[in-house]
Amino acid sequence: MLELGSCPTPVHMKRIRLYLFFYFTGTVLLQLAYRSLDRLTRGSASDWQVILVEQATGVYGTAVLLPFMLWAFRRYPLRRSITPWLQHCFLLAGFSILHTSWNWGTRVAIFRMLHFGAYDYGKMPLRYLMEFPADIITYALAAGAYMLYRDWMRTRDIESELAMARLDGLTRQLQPHFLFNALNAVSGLMYEDVDRADLMLERICTFLRSTMRSPDSPLDSIANELLLARQYLEIMQTRLESKLVYSIQCDPRAEAIQIPTLLLQPLIENAVKYGHDPNSGNLTIQIDIALSNRTVGIRIRDHGPGLQAIFEGQGITNTKRRLASYYGVAAAFRLSAHPTGGAISELEIPT
Repeated sequence: MLELGSCPTPVHMKRIRLYLFFYFTGTVLLQLAYRSLDRLTRGSASDWQVILVEQATGVYGTAVLLPFMLWAFRRYPLRRSITPWLQHCFLLAGFSILHTSWNWGTRVAIFRMLHFGAYDYGKMPLRYLMEFPADIITYALAAGAYMLYRDWMRTRDIESELAMARLDGLTRQLQPHFLFNALNAVSGLMYEDVDRADLMLERICTFLRSTMRSPDSPLDSIANELLLARQYLEIMQTRLESKLVYSIQCDPRAEAIQIPTLLLQPLIENAVKYGHDPNSGNLTIQIDIALSNRTVGIRIRDHGPGLQAIFEGQGITNTKRRLASYYGVAAAFRLSAHPTGGAISELEIPT
C-alpha cells in the first residue's frame, strides 16, 4: 500500500493496518460519545444508534478511500511549485465527492436494512458543499501523516545504511588483526615442531577459506560464526595440544539468527590469550548460546586468573563499537569475573 524509500516488511504492513484500524475505530467511538453527550446536554434523546451509523459510515468511508489518497500523494508529490498544489485541489474535490456519495449511499442502505426508516441527508447539492470543508481537513491531515511517515522511512534507511557501512568497516579491521595473531603463533612454533607448524598453517588456510565463503555482508548466521570459532580453536589446539580444551553449546533455534560477522572472534582470542590457568597452564574455554524472550545470550568463559589479567584492547573495543553500530542500546556486552575463577564475556543481542 505504501511505496517509500524501502518496502515495509509484511510484519510492518500488518502493524500499520492494525494501527489504522484502531485509529478509525477509536475516532468512531469518540465521535459517538461526543455527539450523544451533546444531545443529552441539550435535553434531547441521544439517539445513539443513528449517531453510530452516521459516524461509522463517515469515518470508515475515509478508510475505504485511503488508498486513493495515498496514490495521489505518491503520484503527485507536494513540492514548492504551483502545479502539484493545483493537481491536489482537483484530487481533493474528487475525494470529497466520493466521500459524501459514500456517506449518502451507505446510510440509506443501512437505515433500510436496520428498519430505521428513510434517511434524510438533506439537499444533496448543498450537502456536497457543506461536507467539503471537513474533507479538506481530512485530506490535509492524511497528506501530513503520509509525508511524516515517508520522511521517517527515508531517515531510517539512511541511518541503517550508515550503521551497516560502519559495521562493515569494523568487520574488515578484524581480518588482518586475526591473520597477524595467527601467523605470529606459527612463527613461534615452527622452530619447535615443524609438523605441528605445518598443520597449523593448513588449519589457518581452512579458516581463511571459510571467511572468504561468508556472504558479502557484515552479518552472518550464528551457525557459521560457531563454525569459524571451532576452526580457530582447532588452530590454537594444534599449537597448545592437550592444554586446550573447549566446548560449544548452542540452542538449535538460535543457529539461523544473524549477528555481525566475526563478532565472537575477538572474544575467543581474548579467552585464548588471557584464560590460562595460572597453576597448571591449561586452557579451558566454554561457549554457550541460548535463546529466550527474543534475546540471544552468548557466554564465553575461561578458567584463567580472572579480570585482573584481561586487557581491554582493540578486540573488545571493536566488539562494543560493532554492537553499538548495529543494535544501538538494544544490545549489551559485559565482562565479569566468575565466582569460581576465570572471566566471562557475555553478549545479549535482540532477535
